[in-house]
Amino acid sequence: MSSDLILIIDHRETCVRMHAGALRVERPDSPPEHIPLGVLGLVIVHGSPLVGCEVWRELAERNIPAVLQPARGRGQSALVGSVLGNTIELRAAQHRASADSEMTLTIARDQVAGKVAAQQRVLERLDPQGDAAQELVKQHAASLERLQKTCSNAEIMGVEGAGANAWYAWLGGWLPAHWRFAGRNRRPPRDPVNALLSLGYTLLGGEMLRAVQAKGADPALGFLHGMVPGRESLVLDLIEPLRPSVDLVVLAMLDDLIVPTHFAYSERDGCRLNKNGRGLFYRAWANARADWPNLHKDVEAQPGDPASDLPSLCRRRVECLRERLRPFLPREHNHG
Repeated sequence: MSSDLILIIDHRETCVRMHAGALRVERPDSPPEHIPLGVLGLVIVHGSPLVGCEVWRELAERNIPAVLQPARGRGQSALVGSVLGNTIELRAAQHRASADSEMTLTIARDQVAGKVAAQQRVLERLDPQGDAAQELVKQHAASLERLQKTCSNAEIMGVEGAGANAWYAWLGGWLPAHWRFAGRNRRPPRDPVNALLSLGYTLLGGEMLRAVQAKGADPALGFLHGMVPGRESLVLDLIEPLRPSVDLVVLAMLDDLIVPTHFAYSERDGCRLNKNGRGLFYRAWANARADWPNLHKDVEAQPGDPASDLPSLCRRRVECLRERLRPFLPREHNHG
């Protein structure tokens, strides 16, 4: 890929500015680095380093997403993407489809069904013969059956929530006890696995935001997730089927790469990676991002886009949404 570099700004005294069409990154006790914008795929900022306004402007114009992480475990991450572009056909189709209750329910069901299918493929990889895994497979089948009978968004979210609880309960039984995982918690996460999952889901959201904006969709208008001021609801919709692949990537890091001593704890800030742990995590994430586990047989690479990296998979998921919205596109776009 031409834009596959992840830039991590992880020091409070770092200064980032534009210089001759590239980012000039100045860190204490090291010479300045110059990073061409054309090689950047994602920027991750921890805490409050000094980043010039012109940097944010250039990143937005080039649709290079940024993930802003709080300095401590407490606080919400933020995704920063480009402004809405001039291509409005897909956004218009979204808004037309959102007024069609059956289409809205169909798209919402698709996201939850895709998540369940991906969870089953993770089970096949990690614990194909386990009794608890087999029981979860039965629950998945029941969930999919209930899903097809849902008549409202609230019912679909209920199926998703029950499925998520069952998934994390299985995960808590599968993981070794020293990881202290007893279910999903966040803001702040209270154990290492939740800290990694939260970080992974946030980074996935940044990748999907870029794909959504590049394709001209409206990130704020979802079908599964309702409209909430300041929330990228469509991004949340589209990452639901990809969350199990984040789980798989995170689980592959445990013990072989990341160990419990790579985390810091406090009553106020919860559990978070320390500096050494963050370095290990981001290197492993970059490798996984370049060769992402595709758990979705319905979203295979197309001719001309054979890449197996995460950004390509996100683009293909937005393309799948566009195909679903084809009846709502202007007539001249229905055959393109």
